[in-house]
Amino acid sequence: MQLDESLQIYIIESRDLLQQMEEALLTLEQNPQDDEKINAIFRAAHTIKGSAGLFGLDFIISFTHVAESVLDKVRNGQIPVTEEIIALFLEVGDFISKLIDHVAEGTKPDADTLVVNDSLINRLNVYLGVSASASVAALPVAATVEAPQGEV
Repeated sequence: MQLDESLQIYIIESRDLLQQMEEALLTLEQNPQDDEKINAIFRAAHTIKGSAGLFGLDFIISFTHVAESVLDKVRNGQIPVTEEIIALFLEVGDFISKLIDHVAEGTKPDADTLVVNDSLINRLNVYLGVSASASVAALPVAATVEAPQGEV
């Protein structure tokens, strides 16, 4: 079965947004006070999360929600832009890309993906004042898409 055309568009647009996010993060290394780039990173995550909701991609929504919460605090000046936060969000972008790959392949996140999810959630939660033992948002794996027959 072919992936629905709108889902294919979501995959393509998400990958474009992730590329824009990475470029903005790399720009922030040189100019950590660039509000335009900070807002662009937030919008990219927000759009990926929001559009995932249209397809019931809970495993993307749950992870990206936590990342978006940290980005909101960065946007509001509650968390400063540091090399550490930039490096973390480069990893977050790579991980969201991996989640998008699962959508494109029609597969559920595997055990290795769940370990990375938990690790990144714990690291993000530090910025939200949530302890690692208090909550780890495991990826819901019930929502998946049919495996594609062709390439996306």
